[in-house]
Parts: sequence; C-alpha cells; structure tokens
Amino acid sequence: MTMLDSAVLQLRLERVIRAPRERVFEAWTRAEDLERWSAPVGMTTEGGRIDLRVGGEWGVAMLERDGTRHEAFGRYLEVTPPSKLVYTHAWRAADGGSSPETILTVEFIAEGTKATRVVLTQVGFMAKASRDGHTEGWSSTLDRLEAMFAEGA
Repeated sequence: MTMLDSAVLQLRLERVIRAPRERVFEAWTRAEDLERWSAPVGMTTEGGRIDLRVGGEWGVAMLERDGTRHEAFGRYLEVTPPSKLVYTHAWRAADGGSSPETILTVEFIAEGTKATRVVLTQVGFMAKASRDGHTEGWSSTLDRLEAMFAEGA
C-alpha cells in the first residue's frame, strides 16, 4: 500500500459535544452510557462491555430493526483519561471469525468548561467501501452521542 493509499483509507471526524470533557470521556467508557448512544440512528445497542485498561477488551452489539446483529469488539492500546483512547476495532463474523482489525483513536479536547471537541480517527481499512461505511456509521453514532447530551445526560 502506498502512502497515498494509506491516507485515502483513513477516516477522521470531529464533533463538538456540549458537555465537559470528563463526562464525554465517561460516556465513551461506561457500558451503561454506550448502550444509550453507540450505534447508528435506527439501531439499538445491547451488551456493552468495557475492561478499561491497556490490553483490556471492549465490545458492543448493535441490532437492526429486523433483528440483524452486528458485534464490534477489540482491545485497548492506550487509555489516557480524560483525553485519549486508542483501541483496535473489528466486527465479529457469522462463522466466529472477524473482519480485518483497524485502529481507532478518540481524542477529547476541552473547549472551555462546558464543551468537548471529539476527534475520531480510524486507520487500517483494506478497502474504500469499508472506510466509507464506517464514516457513515460513525457520523450517525456521533449524532446520537450529541443528542444524548442535548437531552441532558
């Protein structure tokens, strides 16, 4: 893969969330919060699990309205509260295997005392279609995170 290919196959999203950095970090790292927002609009979340330490595992299952289940999982590579998370990300396949692993970095940057800039970067995609699908999914999921705080979480 060339340097250009690598740059093209990365995802980067930014969103300002109207909540203090510590609370936004917490929403990303508590299973009960993940179940409220960590799936694209129109899907529900079940079974968020988090072992928040380097080498610890995380996972979340997302359900479509028709019952189709998607399970994302990985392990933490860096945990720096309340400013940064780095972790692997893969999808569980029907046969028990998994999709190729990507690396997700989430930075939480305080913007004053009442807002947080979330910068999400995901690298390691093997195909443009995968990157584009993740861009759509993460954008929708970040909409739900933003809405959760707008509703007073």
